[in-house]
Amino acid sequence: MTMEPALQPLLEAFSSSLAPNPEQIKAATAYLKQASQQPIYGLHVLKLITLESVPVEVRQAAAVNFKNFVKYHWVPREADGLGAELFAIPDNEKDQIKAHITDLMLSAPPRVRAQLSEALSIISSHDFPAKWQSLLPHLVDKMGSPDPQLVNGVLSTADSIYQRYRGQFMTDQLSEELQYSQALVQPLLACLQAQSKLVAELGPGGPADQLRLLLSNVQLIASIFYSLNSPGLTDAFEETLDAWMAEFHTYLTYDSPALAESDPDKQSVVDGVKAQVCECLILFMERNEEEFAKFLQTFTQDVWTQLMKVSQAPGQDNLAMHAINFLTAVSRSVHFKLFEGADTLRQICESIVIPNLRMREDMEEMFEMNWIEYVRRDTEGSDSDTRRRAASELVKSLTDRFPQQVTELFSGYVGAMLQEYARSPAANWKAKDCAVYLVTALTVRGKTAAAGATTTNTLVNLQDFFAQQIAPELQSAAVNESPILKADALKFVTTFRSQLPKDTELGLFPALINLLGSESNVVHSYAAIAVDRLLSMREPAAGGGGPRFQPQELSSVLQPLLEKLFAAFKFPESGENEYIMRAVMRVIAFVGKTIAPVAPACLQQLSAQLLAVCKNPTQPGFNHYLFESVAALVRYGCEADPSAVAQYEAQLFPPFQVVLSEDVQEFHPYVFQIFAQLLEVRPPGTPIPEAYHAIFPPLLTPTFWERSGNVPALVRLLQAYLARAGPDVVSRGYLQAVLGVFQKLIASKAHDHEGFYILNTLIESLDYQGTMAQYMPTIWGLLFSRLQSSRTAKFTRSLLVFLSLFVCKHGAQVVADSIDSVQPGLTLMILQTVWLPTLPSISGGTEEKLLAVATARLLADCKQLAAPEANELAGRLLAALVSSLEGASPSGGEDGGEEAGEEEFAGYSAAYARLHNAHKPERDPLPDVKDAKVAVAQALGRMAAAQPGRVPQLVAAALSPEQQQALAGYCAAAGVSIA
Repeated sequence: MTMEPALQPLLEAFSSSLAPNPEQIKAATAYLKQASQQPIYGLHVLKLITLESVPVEVRQAAAVNFKNFVKYHWVPREADGLGAELFAIPDNEKDQIKAHITDLMLSAPPRVRAQLSEALSIISSHDFPAKWQSLLPHLVDKMGSPDPQLVNGVLSTADSIYQRYRGQFMTDQLSEELQYSQALVQPLLACLQAQSKLVAELGPGGPADQLRLLLSNVQLIASIFYSLNSPGLTDAFEETLDAWMAEFHTYLTYDSPALAESDPDKQSVVDGVKAQVCECLILFMERNEEEFAKFLQTFTQDVWTQLMKVSQAPGQDNLAMHAINFLTAVSRSVHFKLFEGADTLRQICESIVIPNLRMREDMEEMFEMNWIEYVRRDTEGSDSDTRRRAASELVKSLTDRFPQQVTELFSGYVGAMLQEYARSPAANWKAKDCAVYLVTALTVRGKTAAAGATTTNTLVNLQDFFAQQIAPELQSAAVNESPILKADALKFVTTFRSQLPKDTELGLFPALINLLGSESNVVHSYAAIAVDRLLSMREPAAGGGGPRFQPQELSSVLQPLLEKLFAAFKFPESGENEYIMRAVMRVIAFVGKTIAPVAPACLQQLSAQLLAVCKNPTQPGFNHYLFESVAALVRYGCEADPSAVAQYEAQLFPPFQVVLSEDVQEFHPYVFQIFAQLLEVRPPGTPIPEAYHAIFPPLLTPTFWERSGNVPALVRLLQAYLARAGPDVVSRGYLQAVLGVFQKLIASKAHDHEGFYILNTLIESLDYQGTMAQYMPTIWGLLFSRLQSSRTAKFTRSLLVFLSLFVCKHGAQVVADSIDSVQPGLTLMILQTVWLPTLPSISGGTEEKLLAVATARLLADCKQLAAPEANELAGRLLAALVSSLEGASPSGGEDGGEEAGEEEFAGYSAAYARLHNAHKPERDPLPDVKDAKVAVAQALGRMAAAQPGRVPQLVAAALSPEQQQALAGYCAAAGVSIA
């Protein structure tokens, strides 16, 4: 095929993107980015991919580029930050891409096909089936091909398309999509039967490559079956269920020595098929138990037989887990009595539970060589796909069904394993490790992330087991001996922290401090996790719901605890240990203001770590908790001694300036938040150091604002500057640039509320007549233009809060005259079309009070509302005001004691990485107004005095009897008359 001239620059760019020269790569990337903003780009890339004369690695690079092009431009999201809008692929180009991509994918080399399949899946997630009716018939047609390789490509594509149905509940739209996809059921079954026929013809000893491809197709079909049945069983599948289950039975009992894997870590294709079939069976046990009942006996026997044959090889983990999970699903169903017999339970414990709970060599190796992965699997719930978790869940389910029987039987095995350990602790430590896991599985009945085990099996004597088996491991002075058992003991404490007596846990802190000195990364990480979890505990709501421990109870161990935590960073591979840093954060937040004596030492350690990570920020979790720790130190250290803020600035400015000067982008939101925090904690009236003024102008440049993750933090920082040094912002000529930022924000649906944050602060912090009044016509123009062209509920609520703040700060008449200067009569129009309909939607104690007081002041002081033609509007405003006061939620109060940093860090890429410890305290703009109802009555009393007879007239005409009674109560409480 001859290359079109338009493709040559693309070929050169993709070739250069693979070059070893960084400059070539940079230039190629820039060219492709610019080219991707032009129509027909996607089609040109697709054409290039089809050219067999182009090297396959270049075609693969082009396919990756095409996949990303589709991902970001098929349905472009709103621009990141305040940058340019993303290019959207024109509809006619989309149609051409959809017309060709399936055939191009199926004819492409495997590496290219994989990328095009992902691109097709992305397109289908937006357009299939409603906007891509031709796709399913095309796939069905190709599915009947006699070529297993081509069938594999079709099935891979269908599998990726239908994955999105997993875990979904039936909705009208999903039901409609599934109904459309029922046309796939019969062809899919026919395809499965065709693959089975070929497998049977080849026989178990047939050519391995051919069998492997056919079984790969079978696995894909089973995966599609799972996806299509995940929301619920459809008629087409129910009518053919016998045929499907017959095929599944065939493959659960199928074996082929020719397909066994020589590498024990690698899953064989046969095991992959069986695991996928087990996943389908689990789905039917959980969702379609009645329809599945007639197949249950057969499949339970099939799965049991497989489990008896499964080895401990890691390559068989997937099959073992799914098979165990199927038995767990059966035990949770009405058919649980299948496992009732003592012999059956004994066999389950001996042949399934204990072998799969027992630590294997690969787990030992992970403990020693890949400690981060071990900890994540063991403590963060990412062990959901491990044999240990599957076996534990089976034990829990059986204990729920047969508590007495299972507890007695399995406790016997626990005792035997502990005796085995006692005979030779050094040689038989794995027996105790297994026993601890089995006791945990037997005991935990209910569990939460915040509290650990919340309900337990009362037939297990937890306190005795802790005293005899766990405490000795924790209290051993030899912190480097038996590291896995020490890790088990620490995890046991973390799991059962809500069940152990408070005095017992207080007594554990010296042991935890000691274990922070263990050379094992897992052990000192688990010790840090235990510290974190214990200090974040709260008493049950019935007991008051407060913190379980008080700072004074741990005052004697505070300094050694922090010393050991910081020392643990010096262990190899723990220099950026996020579990230790999270514990540091927790300790600082827990002790609060009493951190003051050790704050300078902590600050020195943290600022040094900040400088170190700026050079190469590779651990997002660690970095987040590092900044949380700094924020906690600023928060509580300066609360104890406000004058200490200068010391914090001296320590923190050097690393922060490195972040900004070297453009460490992932740290920008953190630095902006802590800059804001430092400004906010400065004692009122103290001058702002020149260093703050030096960084202010760069903060207003577009570069920072184009990254969406920066925007909330930058807004917070601007608010802090304006609140602390508003006159300086004006005198140094920065106000125009600040208003430019406001203009950009207010135009963005994603960030308009943050534009209002800036505007609110300007109105509160700057002199109105001398400074802000001259800008208000332009500001009103921007706000009302946005209101007219792109009104949203969020925008109108934000506008109403701003107007209320303006009224309360500068007076109702000032606001009304300012608005009417744009257009006469505009004030009444805004009250009619914005204020009145939006007032009921405002929630939150501070906002509700602000709105109520502002509405009352408008009624009392606004001349426009005093005019006779405004009587109806005034009456409706009064009625809405009373309704909001009567329906309002209680104002004020704390937030329920949210724990510092309790939210798990979830990554800081484009999202705003909020620092909990640097949060902006809720500030009441009307601190002198203690009771909104009294303030409303006082304003109405003023109105009654200024406009005799009008208030009773409005009350009689607009308020219901209940509202009139409520208003009378406000007036009585305020001691005013509105007659």
